[in-house]
Amino acid sequence: MTNLNLDKYLNVANEEKVNHGLKDYAPLYPMLRVDNNKLYIGVMFTKPNDNVWDVDEQIKPSYWMLIDTKDLSVIEVNKTEEKDFVTGTLIPKDITNKQKEISKYTVEKTLQYENYLIEDIKNDGLPIQKKLATILNNEIDVDGNKVNINDYLISNLEEDIKEKVKELVNVLVYSKYGSLTFYYDILFNQIVNKYNNEKIIDKEKIKLCIEIMNNYYDGVIGIDNFFNI
Repeated sequence: MTNLNLDKYLNVANEEKVNHGLKDYAPLYPMLRVDNNKLYIGVMFTKPNDNVWDVDEQIKPSYWMLIDTKDLSVIEVNKTEEKDFVTGTLIPKDITNKQKEISKYTVEKTLQYENYLIEDIKNDGLPIQKKLATILNNEIDVDGNKVNINDYLISNLEEDIKEKVKELVNVLVYSKYGSLTFYYDILFNQIVNKYNNEKIIDKEKIKLCIEIMNNYYDGVIGIDNFFNI
């Protein structure tokens, strides 16, 4: 299988940051930057305590570097305060659509899983459960009232079901957004290979990379500007 990950660029970044006294700084996932119609691998660095996942943080990376797409040599390392990667106006980060998508997906999946589990409890059971339910005529006496056994079981399990489903859906959402880097790696390598082989900068695919990184790093601003297309 072809090695799709971008570790080789991170390795270069991690080695070079030590040479510039940035040992404790963390590199973000490799990105791309277009400058004077040339394509470079770009890596931004954030401070050790920066929470790049929190949308309220609004983090602008402190340092950034450019790497040659062919020989992986380091072209430049810059302190953002001295040489900003933002040229012109900072492009605002739009997270509205992402939040709407997550909310819609979360609600849909939560209802889907809750309904599935409730229906499973109502309509299915272990062989011994079915045997006992039949003997008891599927009813139980609760405070002088005849109550369906399955309804009674559900009423006692409902809160636990909702809590566990909520946990499961959260894991599901995070795992799906975490898998964005898989698609990103494919696009990234296609863009770099096309540039190295044909000197063509595929801006449409770069736009997709920008969208992925904006979704991946909620707390980082200036990603659109960094790609610079």
